[in-house]
Amino acid sequence: MGMSVLHEQPSRAARINVVFFVAAVILSLHTVPYELRVCFPPPDHGSDSPEALVAGVASTPYQYRVLVPWLVRGALAAHVIAPASQMAAFAVVQTVFLVLLAFVFRRYLSRFIRDRVLASVMALTIYAILPFNYFNLPYYPYDIPSVMFFTLGLILIHDRNWRWFYPLFAVATLNRETSIFLTVVTVFVLFDQYSWRKLALLTGSQALIWGAIKAALWVLYQQNRWMGYGLYQFQLKVNIATLLQFPVKGLIALGTWGCLWLAVVICYPRITNVFLRRNLWTVPVFIAAMFVVGFVIELRIYGEVLPIVLAAAWVVFLDVIKESLTHGAMLAPAVEVGQASVTGSRIPTERFV
Repeated sequence: MGMSVLHEQPSRAARINVVFFVAAVILSLHTVPYELRVCFPPPDHGSDSPEALVAGVASTPYQYRVLVPWLVRGALAAHVIAPASQMAAFAVVQTVFLVLLAFVFRRYLSRFIRDRVLASVMALTIYAILPFNYFNLPYYPYDIPSVMFFTLGLILIHDRNWRWFYPLFAVATLNRETSIFLTVVTVFVLFDQYSWRKLALLTGSQALIWGAIKAALWVLYQQNRWMGYGLYQFQLKVNIATLLQFPVKGLIALGTWGCLWLAVVICYPRITNVFLRRNLWTVPVFIAAMFVVGFVIELRIYGEVLPIVLAAAWVVFLDVIKESLTHGAMLAPAVEVGQASVTGSRIPTERFV
């Protein structure tokens, strides 16, 4: 009997993984055409197009997000794909990262939701929330990988797995400069758990790696056309002017993450997990930074912290359900007693006109 139970558990876990994998692949394949639709047919959407990124001639700071373009360029150099198949290669890479994102987000959720089936089902909802931030604007090959790398970085910070965190951090920085917010997470999560000296060493080394990679990319692409200040575009004045002249456009920004942030803000006291609470501290910092260097109504710029908000929303939802069930269980005996007293006694009735 005991042996059968032991065999049943791994078998059940394997079945869950298989079903989850199949669902993630199907949803990813369903998602990719919607995101890439604006890239077919040519012409592309400007000097920041995927083809321009592969050729290394895109304007900066777009060209500094080189990870996926370098992968496609490597496939071209190795004659694995033809030049005409570049967008197909981007579609394959996008599909792979969407599937990886589902698995990584499920791993992140498992830090707060122990039930494997429940975590798996809830992890798949990320495909329902992604369209609020993506798929309605030109395709950028670094967007979805950035969300995946950021979520994986959160897991490694939670596990204090610095051996794998630093390689991930370097790769994530090659993909997009928003990796620096993992350093912000490191500070928020560990400020009272590590000595200030150790924390300074952790954050300082991350900042050094980030700065070295950005400097190397600046040198490599310094002849490319600049947009803004090259390393970033200063958008603060544009954002203020946009919101002052067209306040209704601010409602577009409020729609980010499917408005789940609203439930998280209202029910924040329900979140008892310290790690998740401190992850959420990063969200307003991220938004404030994007208000300076991003266009406020371009919702794709808020994508990195989507898994944090979605995980928090599910934790809040489960807590509300738990409270409701507990309240219902406590109320049921009282209702039964009340019904018994009513049926067992003669209570005069009144007719309301």
